[in-house]
Amino acid sequence: MAAGNPELLFREALRELFIRRNENVGIQMLNSASSRGHAAAKYALSMMLMLRMDDNVEKQKGLELYRELDAAGLLAGSNARCFSILTVSWPGEVQMPRIEEQHTVCASPRCSTRGHMPLLYDYRRRAAERNSVHAFGRAAHIPCIQCRADYDLQAFVNLP
Repeated sequence: MAAGNPELLFREALRELFIRRNENVGIQMLNSASSRGHAAAKYALSMMLMLRMDDNVEKQKGLELYRELDAAGLLAGSNARCFSILTVSWPGEVQMPRIEEQHTVCASPRCSTRGHMPLLYDYRRRAAERNSVHAFGRAAHIPCIQCRADYDLQAFVNLP
């Protein structure tokens, strides 16, 4: 039944990735749901691919998926969809992947924001804890799409 339903594939992929810790099966399921037009599955797939430090080809594929979602204006909604499923459906069971401090998608030596996204994420997270207006806006104002992807990676691994 899940084989033809992109929403069920997406949910099962998240369960495989973040509860059962079965990355290969989870990524295959995300690929399948994404190819059927499921935007949140494409978002989760882009995040998982960009987290790979050992495979530059997969990392670039993840960035390309991220760019497609950005161009379509689907990033915020897709992130919210992942957040709602991971926090409401399986509270306390989810184990998100770790991100290394030196891990960045942006590799441009001329980029003025490269490497600063973990700091921006931490600042926004602490502002949200204080109900400050500085908590809003994510990284949309950052001109470098690769740095925006770095920010979203920080947000993704800290979802639940």
